[in-house]
Amino acid sequence: MVSDTQTTAARSAAVRASHVRRRRTAHTQGKLRFATGIVLVIALATAAFGLEGYMRASRSERRVTALQADLANLRQRVGADERAAAGAQRHTRTIVDKASAVQKSIRNVTWQLQSIPTEAQLAGLRNRLADLSNDVSAYAACIPELQAEIDGLRLSWRIDATKPSSDYFRLFTAAPASASCSAGVTRR
Repeated sequence: MVSDTQTTAARSAAVRASHVRRRRTAHTQGKLRFATGIVLVIALATAAFGLEGYMRASRSERRVTALQADLANLRQRVGADERAAAGAQRHTRTIVDKASAVQKSIRNVTWQLQSIPTEAQLAGLRNRLADLSNDVSAYAACIPELQAEIDGLRLSWRIDATKPSSDYFRLFTAAPASASCSAGVTRR
């Protein structure tokens, strides 16, 4: 079995081994604690970054939701604005058509106005009509005298074949018209 020497030697080896184990365990425990600390720090940092990322994602998601709502509102407004623009364009075409019709009417009126005499032309025409009216009145007053003169016209002539220089034709009237009637008839 075991002798005392063996026991002492075994005991001292066991004691030495336990000291080494204790040193190794303490050393290993220190490394383990350090590694655990590092892992814990990394886990805490990762958790902090994860929490920050989650908060940012939450804000971004809210922002995206708000932007989508704004986009839906803008689409409605764009649709309404497009309809209003189409209505305005139709109205503009109507106005352009009416303006073209008005321009055509103005051209017709301008052409018609050009054919209307001016005030000076009308005054000249009035003067000529007044002169003609006076002349007609004068002629009307002279008609009986002129008729009497025409009725009283006589023609006398003489033709001598032997002496042609003594040939003559005479027109005479028994009732000559007055000097004013004669002057009015010969004036024109």
